[in-house]
Amino acid sequence: MYALLLSGIAGVAGAGSAGAEPVIAGPDARLVGWDTYRRLDRLPYLSAGTQALQVSSFDRSGGDFDVATGNRNGTGGCLALGGAGCVIAEDHGAGEVDSIWLTRDGGKVGAIGTVRIELDGQTVLDAPLQSVVDGGLGAPFVWPLVANGTQSPGGVYIKVPMPYRQSMRISVAANLEYYHVDYRQFSTADGVRTFSPADPALDVLAMFRAAGAGDPKPSAAGAAHHPRVVDLPAGAGLTIAESTGSGTISALHLRLPQPADHLLAGLRLQIEFDGQTLVDSPLGEFFGAGLGATGVRSLMFATMPQPDGAVALSEWWPMPFVESAHVTLVNTTDNPVPGIDCDVVTAPDPQWAPALASGRAGYFTARSHAGPTVLGQDWLFADEAGHGKFVGVSHTIRGARIKTAFSDGAPYFLEGAERVYTDGSASPQWYGTGTEDFYEGGWYFKGGTHFSAPLTGQPDQRTAAAGCADYCVGAYRLMLADAIGYHSAIRFGIEHGKRNMVQPDYSSTAFLYTQPNDTAAPSDDVNPGDPGSRFLHGYTDADATDQLLNSEYEGSEDTRPVIGVVRATTAAITFEVAVDPDNQGILLRRTSDQAVGYQSADIAIDGVPAGNWLEPRSNTAHRWLDDTYLVPGTLSAGKTRVAVTLTPTPGSPPWTASRYHVDTLTAEE
Repeated sequence: MYALLLSGIAGVAGAGSAGAEPVIAGPDARLVGWDTYRRLDRLPYLSAGTQALQVSSFDRSGGDFDVATGNRNGTGGCLALGGAGCVIAEDHGAGEVDSIWLTRDGGKVGAIGTVRIELDGQTVLDAPLQSVVDGGLGAPFVWPLVANGTQSPGGVYIKVPMPYRQSMRISVAANLEYYHVDYRQFSTADGVRTFSPADPALDVLAMFRAAGAGDPKPSAAGAAHHPRVVDLPAGAGLTIAESTGSGTISALHLRLPQPADHLLAGLRLQIEFDGQTLVDSPLGEFFGAGLGATGVRSLMFATMPQPDGAVALSEWWPMPFVESAHVTLVNTTDNPVPGIDCDVVTAPDPQWAPALASGRAGYFTARSHAGPTVLGQDWLFADEAGHGKFVGVSHTIRGARIKTAFSDGAPYFLEGAERVYTDGSASPQWYGTGTEDFYEGGWYFKGGTHFSAPLTGQPDQRTAAAGCADYCVGAYRLMLADAIGYHSAIRFGIEHGKRNMVQPDYSSTAFLYTQPNDTAAPSDDVNPGDPGSRFLHGYTDADATDQLLNSEYEGSEDTRPVIGVVRATTAAITFEVAVDPDNQGILLRRTSDQAVGYQSADIAIDGVPAGNWLEPRSNTAHRWLDDTYLVPGTLSAGKTRVAVTLTPTPGSPPWTASRYHVDTLTAEE
């Protein structure tokens, strides 16, 4: 039975079993570069000193309700002129580029010309973009770490993780249209080594090419299989595995008898960790096959239709627990399901008890829901309080095509862009360009072409067939290196059609690692335009001017006016803020006027340089912006008050601010 269950799915040993010890940057178990993929067993650990950001070509005006215009996201344009010609991303300080996606001309990007990536003042990539995504440069820039418009239908991507210690700039030569760059910022450069293209990372490449065929994590000591065959009554649930003591579920394999489509929709997977049910998901969508039985070969889950009509399912998310775990299958159909082959792999591991108890690691969580979308409201993949990180989503869409000026039958719901908000920010730190762009295809997945890559895919698309009334899509994206962390809250939504103007039925299963408590506590607020606040915080600047700004934030609230006073200066700014001495860093959030981009200032804490705060983005249509600087705990721990100095960079635009908000990051237990 066990051999049959794993046939064609788990024949490859853990690809990470033969790697060196990872480079861990800082005290918070943050993995960097190739080590993120070499040590996927450490995925549950949460990083305090990291924030994930995106810059993209989203429509700065927010678009309108005219379906003739599509999403108009190409209006984002260049951030600045420079590099190869047109800068599309830039950062100062330590960080890592995790995903670069572009498209034009149906996925043919030759007209864009050269792509240049500069890290820490050195050019690490300078070549024609089309050649790069075709794999012409060789490892590590080969499939599936890069993809062209055929391999990732309609879009091209580069998913080679590229860390940097001091600076990053990405530019292209010409003819920019649609793009996004996803990157992380680190509070310190501790343990960060600048990316070198001379390292082909052949072990990681082999792991990616074996996606869906076996566990990508390093082998776990003491791992035990728990195989069994169950007969599942109608309308009932059965526990298929349970484990006690500190440990992890490292793999789950199922083999369902035919008819597979019916069972993938009608069976649910429930997993309880330490007394909490944190997974309650439809079986098909959990394994990336929300529309029914189809081939899925991602890095963390796989679905394999069998010749006899059965389907084999596997997943390899690391799922730690302190005391207990229970895995249950629930049959929501009216008929019994006999002969389900099951195998759950668990491993004892004492590291997880203190890591989960202290909040340094999160519990694996799957948030699933389904139903009709609502006009004017983003569909929420996740809406969480507490702290954790978002690591992926499996998304099922059942919609209808509509007539537009550019198509007689467009799946217009794919015009919807993702927007991600964390920790109370009024600005989205991710603002995408379209649904298929989020899944890193393009042009409506270039005619609905199916694909299943290690981190992204549209493995299924159906048109008026196989249970689909008109036009249906199943897609997924894993966000492992580019996981989006949060300290007190995350709201990850996606539009359904530009400005949420069409109403398909959506179903989604978001994958996260979560803890219920906040790790960011409000500490202080400084209002530069208020004389009383300036006095209380010892605020000083020189030659500053005040301006009343009546505008909006970009994103899901871009029709709501906000009125406030913005103070602007090119001279040094100083102020003091209260902090909790028991901290591991602070989040310094600025509310500013982003009418002019590339505002830049050197920041010092109590006179000690902390880096350069660069904000390259701009938006003249929706001018309010919240952005956050990570101050490391080495500069703030043990103090009840710190002095902040911001010195605008010579030659940069005036530094603007309406408010500075300080959150203290609570120390680990």
